[in-house]
Amino acid sequence: MTNDADFDRIFSTLPPLTPQQSAEGSPARRELREQKPPRQSGGRTIFAIVAALVLVLSGSGVWLLWNEYGTRVVDYFAAEEIADYEGSGAQPVIDIVVAPGDIGETVARKLSDAGVTASFEAVYSILLADTTIVFQPGTYRLLTGMSGEAAIAALLDPANRFEVKFTIPEGKTLEQAIEIISSASGLPVSDFNDAVADPAAYGIDSPTGTLEGYLFPATYTFEPGVTASEIVDRMVREMVNRLTSSGVAPEDWHEVLTMAGLIQREARFEQDFYKVSRVFANRLEVGMPLQSDATVTYWTGLYDGAGTSDADRADEANPYNTYVISGLPPGPISLPGELAIDAAINPVEGPWLYFVSVDLRTGETVFSETYAAHNRARDQWLEWCRASEENSAFC
Repeated sequence: MTNDADFDRIFSTLPPLTPQQSAEGSPARRELREQKPPRQSGGRTIFAIVAALVLVLSGSGVWLLWNEYGTRVVDYFAAEEIADYEGSGAQPVIDIVVAPGDIGETVARKLSDAGVTASFEAVYSILLADTTIVFQPGTYRLLTGMSGEAAIAALLDPANRFEVKFTIPEGKTLEQAIEIISSASGLPVSDFNDAVADPAAYGIDSPTGTLEGYLFPATYTFEPGVTASEIVDRMVREMVNRLTSSGVAPEDWHEVLTMAGLIQREARFEQDFYKVSRVFANRLEVGMPLQSDATVTYWTGLYDGAGTSDADRADEANPYNTYVISGLPPGPISLPGELAIDAAINPVEGPWLYFVSVDLRTGETVFSETYAAHNRARDQWLEWCRASEENSAFC
């Protein structure tokens, strides 16, 4: 039987378990690690457990030895190098979702389970050493086989965050907005057509049966996996919030958005929004048709045209033809922004009944009180159109 002196001699020759050795290992081990894929820990741990059982079963004398040297046996044989890949990884891409409330341990486990890192410890040991590391919620696109350090760096880089992001400019129609969102999200247009088919599903009582005008135009960001209905719901809620904060009662939403959508399509400069609103308000007060080309083209689908044809303006089958039908059109003709909504609610004071853009490149607009003055402004517009081929392309 080995005596105490023998055990002292054995353990005095064991290499010390320094932090550097735990992290790097001996040169021979480093060479072996470079030649082989990452190993799962546990071999030495199992050996230590077996050794412990043997000592316990060998009798009370050995038990005394275990009390003296057992902890050192377990520490030595359980000291396993952390399995870790080298480098920044390679294809295929793996999406890692950092959910709100995820702690470092959770993130380390997700990286290991997904195959981004070789082990849980490869990441968690770094997080334990630097408690200032904080991950922001989101979906991140990482690579396969990344080192713990590379994976952490990738999660801290906003450029690796994958999200559905799009911008809807003011004045776009619902149809145009759907095309933009579909392209950005990768969801088919048919999904969005289905999502907007029932305005009541979003708490909207639309006389026209559509959500035209009810999606607020802005920049939106969503996490991957979002559905068309979820996107539409958020945009509708944003519009409702804007209307509510502006003091518009639910029973007035449709009328305000109809006027705002019209103003959005007709005005260019901020001050003109409130003047255009006044022109339409004045016309409604005296019973004049609004005579807006924008309402006509909404029905024909020729949104980019500055003017309309005689036939289009005479078309009584067009319910949005404000040349032949008095009053506001049946509903919004575009998605109005905050400025247009405010202008619809608060038109500036003024006597104008007419307006015409005399420079279609800059948007310069002349407002007139009389028809004669309006004709002079219209002649100015025609002269601008004839001034050059470049100008005529806008007319």
